[in-house]
Amino acid sequence: MKKKDICISLVIIAVAGGALYVYTQRTGSIRLDTGDAEGTLELRSNLLGRSAIRSGQQPVEVYARIHRPQHLRLSINQGGHEYFILSQGPWGGLARIKVKNNQTTNLRLGPPLVIKPKVQKRNSVIEIQYDIVGQAGEQYEKFVRKNNRAVARASLKIVDKAGNVLEKGKFRYG
Repeated sequence: MKKKDICISLVIIAVAGGALYVYTQRTGSIRLDTGDAEGTLELRSNLLGRSAIRSGQQPVEVYARIHRPQHLRLSINQGGHEYFILSQGPWGGLARIKVKNNQTTNLRLGPPLVIKPKVQKRNSVIEIQYDIVGQAGEQYEKFVRKNNRAVARASLKIVDKAGNVLEKGKFRYG
């Protein structure tokens, strides 16, 4: 009876190992479209580590499974200067990137970036914040870097319907 139990156990282990091997060999690819900007998206998959995908290249082969973004960098060169902005989430529509076997997943993200204001009133103080959001709903840091240095703080003008400036100022970080 022991030999029969051992044989059954070995068959179960072999089948499970074979299924795991076949599952880990399935691949698909990801193509990154960031418009005029150059983008690098770092992904983390559940089982087998990380992948980096750059825009403007051929699709990058990855394991066919669900990937999660870790880090995104967008850069553009204008007037001899490199401007870049980073994202570490929230990711919006990029939160779960599903790659199917033998298929290419196209990701459109980045520009045009949208500035979404958030206005809150607390007693006599009005607090204005903003989010920078890309095409897939991914959110970016609130500042841009120019040649590896943070660009001056964003400015704000409040105007009436006639176009008269009622108040102006700069955002404060922190």
